[in-house]
Amino acid sequence: MIFALLLSLATSAKAKTASHVPAPKPAPVLDVHGTPLRLEIADNDSLRERGLSKRSTLAWNRGMLFVFPSEQERTFWMIDCAFDLDIAYLDGNGVVEDEQTMVAEPGVSPENLRRYPSASDRVQYALEVNRGWLAAHALRVGDTLRAVKAWASPR
Repeated sequence: MIFALLLSLATSAKAKTASHVPAPKPAPVLDVHGTPLRLEIADNDSLRERGLSKRSTLAWNRGMLFVFPSEQERTFWMIDCAFDLDIAYLDGNGVVEDEQTMVAEPGVSPENLRRYPSASDRVQYALEVNRGWLAAHALRVGDTLRAVKAWASPR
């Protein structure tokens, strides 16, 4: 299934956080079966490391797209995350290779947090959304999100 990209040119926030980690990139909009999913782009090491940590909520039709320089197996964890997430692992062409639900583990030390490795070694993108969002919008393994390639170039 092919999903159309609606480019929503948002104003880029160049403010830095107190820890001097750059703010996520402007939020493009991905149309999934008629539902707009507004994305934050994490395309460098500091943004990918921070991810959705230290947030108390995520709006239902929001998500974070992690962009990596190449395809390989990827592993995520839920450090300092207060809510459950779904993750879709995508290959370099935007094909969904794997989907998992990641469960928040408040108070668990980093070395004891559960890891969520991809089922494929061809992962170049990861899409995190609220738990249940992937199923509610029928995004499944084998579907193609062609729009992710628009954010593949380094920034």
